Amino acid sequence: MSDLEVTGGEGGLEVAVDDLRAAATVLRRVAAAIAEDVEAGGWAVVDVGVGSLGSTGIPDADLVVDVARAQWEARHVRSRVDREAERLRELAGSTGRAATAYEVTEGANRAMVDAIRQQALLLTWMMTEASGRVGYLDGGDAWPVEVSEVGSRPMSAGDVPTSAASLLAGIEPLTSDIGARVIEIPAADGSTTWLVQVPGTRGGIESGGEDPLDWTSNVSLMLRSTAASKATVEQALAQAQGGRAGPRDRVVIAGYSQGGLVAAALASDPAFTRRHRVTQILTAGSPIDAFPIPDATAVLALQHRGDPMPQFDVAPPPVRRNWTTVLASPARGPSPDDVFAAHELTQYAQTAVEADRTPDPSVSTWRTSLAPAVTLAPGATATVHDYRSRRVPQRTPRQD
Repeated sequence: MSDLEVTGGEGGLEVAVDDLRAAATVLRRVAAAIAEDVEAGGWAVVDVGVGSLGSTGIPDADLVVDVARAQWEARHVRSRVDREAERLRELAGSTGRAATAYEVTEGANRAMVDAIRQQALLLTWMMTEASGRVGYLDGGDAWPVEVSEVGSRPMSAGDVPTSAASLLAGIEPLTSDIGARVIEIPAADGSTTWLVQVPGTRGGIESGGEDPLDWTSNVSLMLRSTAASKATVEQALAQAQGGRAGPRDRVVIAGYSQGGLVAAALASDPAFTRRHRVTQILTAGSPIDAFPIPDATAVLALQHRGDPMPQFDVAPPPVRRNWTTVLASPARGPSPDDVFAAHELTQYAQTAVEADRTPDPSVSTWRTSLAPAVTLAPGATATVHDYRSRRVPQRTPRQD
């Protein structure tokens, strides 16, 4: 695997823009302070006359020469200081303009992306039309799903996910009928962390059936930020909490492919975040770049070169302090026989291992922010809750 390419986060451009603005402010203050010192009397010898020094006992001729020399040197130094102050003011101006230019460019790129995204509405129509033929059209704001707990079990302290790699590893064993896993972690700080793991898309592009994690949910999440798979996770979390969640509790969501879309959609949903404090999300192979995830949520998004799935949103990775994107080359890239090889969860699991090892400041900051959420309280036991779900048909299948 090649070196990781990291965008955003604490080491990203948004932080650099903030630093540029701060530097410009400091430069302006220094220039102003220099000008104030010059005017305040630090160069008073310039205005001293010969007559006022006549009582010193120094011969008049020598006095005239000394004062003249002092005046010349003071004017020369003041001129140099004035030039340096002006240079500082110019540098402050150019630094501030550079910060603004970065922001304007980012805004223009976003506008272009929004225009392109509108063209994807045609794909939505095609997919919902196909799914409507079998009676499972995701076409509104309410997504009726039936969610039931398969079972719960204790999790040993050594098995509690504490890293990007272990978060993704917990998704791999989820079977075809598990829509979400919720791990209840009594944290060391006295709160509870509700760690949600969401698998990827199941079924082909033509599917539209009982499984909420089908392709139609993918399209709905990208263009409407809601789908049956999102409703599945909301209900699963509510059942796991059973009314026991406190205001200090955290919600951490890890998702692969469509599971990452669900994580981003939930973190962006004001109704959901009013009820739940989403502190971190981890996504792998998910097109989440256009989601308006708030600053309070730390995002780590893993993407692969050659994986078409993260590109479906046609948006560049955000350059934000709370959002870190890791782009990597998978060990096995796409081939004519397998164009989705770079999208495999097993390959993203390897990238997660590399992300856990990198000293990059943006990734390190995300890891540090995760630690309090997944640190089990001494003597406590985590609990795993698995949930099965099915979409409820909304109309009679068409016969044509």
